[in-house]
Amino acid sequence: MHLLLMMFVLTATASAELNCDPLTQYAKDGECCKMCPPGTSMSNIGSCQEPQCQECQENEYQDKYTSEPKCQRQEYCDKNRNFERPVHQSKKERTTCKCKKGFHCSSPSCIICVPHKTCKPGEGVHFKGNHTHDTVCQKCPDGMFSNSENSICQKLTECADGYTVKVKGTDTSDNVCEIPLRQHLVLIVVCVFISLTIIVGITVYLCKGDARRKGCVEACREDEQELPREANALMVTQEETEKELTIPEQPSTQEEGASRTPEENEDELSTELSAGVIITDNGNYVVQENGKADILSRQESQTQTYTD
Repeated sequence: MHLLLMMFVLTATASAELNCDPLTQYAKDGECCKMCPPGTSMSNIGSCQEPQCQECQENEYQDKYTSEPKCQRQEYCDKNRNFERPVHQSKKERTTCKCKKGFHCSSPSCIICVPHKTCKPGEGVHFKGNHTHDTVCQKCPDGMFSNSENSICQKLTECADGYTVKVKGTDTSDNVCEIPLRQHLVLIVVCVFISLTIIVGITVYLCKGDARRKGCVEACREDEQELPREANALMVTQEETEKELTIPEQPSTQEEGASRTPEENEDELSTELSAGVIITDNGNYVVQENGKADILSRQESQTQTYTD
């Protein structure tokens, strides 16, 4: 111990004599040597005035000039202790572990994070907690309320003109306002009166419209009734004129023969019957040809007889 103290005194004395910068230099062998800058460490290769510095590795840092051969390790933030995952943005600074949202450090050393306090209904959040301090709650004063957890105290609602307080508010609920019963009745009567007025107005308008339409229809019907009388008179006149001008024509001999109905030839029918024609119970003819049987009505059989 005494030896180390003596060496420190000698080094300080030598530095004082050499007038070395305590922040960027160190004394060695009676000479002021340069240190490596923050974010690096000094390697074994190099000279006093030209040291070889190497960058700190991942999860390491060096926040000042140094002659040490290694950088310092970043602090480990354990997520099982409710810390956020650290983001080491710089190798020149020490990363501080932060508690997750809704948690704060249990002590100044911040070994573990604990949940924030919950402000109950009837209490307001006076100070919102962060990663180092807990939430501070405060009871709502008179005339104010909070109806949910971790909310702020709000002023009780004042009922507007014409309304009364139905349920008085507390520190956990707001005032409930309502319209008095008499005003309810007046409002209902006014609404009913307005509705009836609108209905009556619409009905009168529609009735007037129907009356106008009925007048048009009756006028049209009168015109229609007059037109057939004139048309009938014209038709009677035309028929009389046609009768006077028409000359009766004598039917020709050919038309008389054509208009006569053909007579059945019993001889021809008997011949066809003998050629394989069978008469059914309904009076239809059945023609047999090459093993096929076709049923013919009497009219069809007669037609075939005449066409042949």
